[in-house]
Amino acid sequence: MSRFWGNVGINRGYVETAPGVHTEDIVEIEVMGEMRNIGARLPNANQREGVTARHVLSLINPEDFEIDFTEAVYIWWQNRKWAVVAIEYKRPRVELSLGGLYND
Repeated sequence: MSRFWGNVGINRGYVETAPGVHTEDIVEIEVMGEMRNIGARLPNANQREGVTARHVLSLINPEDFEIDFTEAVYIWWQNRKWAVVAIEYKRPRVELSLGGLYND
């Protein structure tokens, strides 16, 4: 288990950037927690899959924290944006599971 200090991208909804064009309104918040590995996933030799992180970021979620982590879309880790694929609440912690690289 290693310490984590970085940013989490939270989707606050969609905004209209041009007539008929809507984009995600993502705000980044700085968080601290622990990153742990949940085991390696070995791809089949015939598959051409991208890189997948099999890690979970565990954060302490204070009661007065006004961010809803169910809208987390990515985590900055290892100089890349990694997609959040699952969110689990284990009071007082929030666990964000990482998947592949996040595409802007």
